[in-house]
Amino acid sequence: MSFHDAMTEVLETSRYDFLTGRRVDIREIIDELIFRFLLWIFDNFSFEFPQGITENAGMITFIFTIIAAVLVVIAAIILVRVYLRSRVEVSHTLEDIFEEMRNHTVSELLQLSDSAENQRVSVRYRYIAAILSLNERDIIVIEPSATNAIILRQIKAAAPEIAADFSKIADGFHLTWFGHKLLSSDDSQKFNLAVNRVVEHA
Repeated sequence: MSFHDAMTEVLETSRYDFLTGRRVDIREIIDELIFRFLLWIFDNFSFEFPQGITENAGMITFIFTIIAAVLVVIAAIILVRVYLRSRVEVSHTLEDIFEEMRNHTVSELLQLSDSAENQRVSVRYRYIAAILSLNERDIIVIEPSATNAIILRQIKAAAPEIAADFSKIADGFHLTWFGHKLLSSDDSQKFNLAVNRVVEHA
């Protein structure tokens, strides 16, 4: 048996879940890419099994199945993380703070932040102040359906020098408001400095 023939058999087997025998959509796509790439290698390079190795074809099949399964798991984890991150960006819009941006000035929001009853509320007001400030200077255009990802793209296009500061502000807001976590003393100071730089940006 040639190396190419043996690998074709192994790879065809590895395209299936070795535990259930069922195809999975994401796995099928990833396995197909791996399968085609490896077949291309074997088609373009001449390999032959050393004498006697064909007796271990079952072990080779098992090993390649395990390798394919590991690759699929890694790819699936990456895809799930990307999917979950995109869902977070989509779900956290400005809709729930849009009215506050329309009913307060930047200085009023900063005062509300200073007198807030807890850090979570304080961070929220400072976040809104930063966004309102950017909107007033036409760096961004805010809509209720906008997300931080959309805002960041606008900032990078109009004022890229403050993009890093806005990322810090957005991260701090998400951590405290949606994540119900407290910023450390050092992180809180960095958050406030980032807000000040964005608000005072000329």
